[in-house]
Amino acid sequence: MATIIKRLPENKQGKDYVVGDLHGCFSLLDVLLAKVHFDKQKDRLFSVGDLIDRGPESLHCLFLLEEPWFMAVCGNHESMCLDFFLPYRVNDTLKVSDCASSNLFFDNGGAWIEQYYQANRQCMTPEFNRGLDLLLDMPLILVVGEGENRFHVIHAELIRSQYNFAKTATWLNSDIDRWFSEQRIPSIVSENLLWSRTLMSGRFSKHPNATIQPGLSTTFCGHSYAPKPQKVLSHICVDTGAFLSSSEDIQESADFGLTLFDVQASRWYLASYQRHEIIQGEF
Repeated sequence: MATIIKRLPENKQGKDYVVGDLHGCFSLLDVLLAKVHFDKQKDRLFSVGDLIDRGPESLHCLFLLEEPWFMAVCGNHESMCLDFFLPYRVNDTLKVSDCASSNLFFDNGGAWIEQYYQANRQCMTPEFNRGLDLLLDMPLILVVGEGENRFHVIHAELIRSQYNFAKTATWLNSDIDRWFSEQRIPSIVSENLLWSRTLMSGRFSKHPNATIQPGLSTTFCGHSYAPKPQKVLSHICVDTGAFLSSSEDIQESADFGLTLFDVQASRWYLASYQRHEIIQGEF
């Protein structure tokens, strides 16, 4: 990743939206963007990461990174993908069959890459290589706007590892600003930004200020899916299990889908492969 934290100005021309974990559900995003009349000349779309794996259109989702109106942070699935392809990026050759067995990336939905593998040349297709290159520039944190209009986009959580003994359970704006000036994030923080599910586990539901963490601007995240968006200590989790809605088990998938969050209006829209209608809600 070229830049660990990126800052962007407030959008004064159009609207900002945040989308939950896409996991290859490109067609659901199309439905949602049409619903809100997304203007690619003025509006911006931010992603909480996990563009790939599990769903049907992973490479299409990767190519969104080429669009000027789309920005995404790195998720744990992008991180696993980059780790898997590290030898390939160094040596330009790859034997997928030798790597697939008991591999973390494949075990978590990475088998879709096999359709882009050229066995006779032991390499990936040029189309796939184009998508792989796009992963290299994904930051861990996006900081958008300033003051009361500031918000963040991350993948998992800004939880402190020793939150039980700290004054605040989460890291604050001041910490993010310090990391930005240094362009360095402590390794344990980076790990939690990709993998942690502490905040969304329910253990903070009885916290006296369960929804707001003073000193931390609204922070959009994903990684921990639920049937509708959740808010805990200034984190708004917009992962609502998009890939689950493509399951053939209708009973299991009925409550899930892809969520698009309108930042300015605090309103969310959820589309599913199992329903024609789009569900709406707001905070």
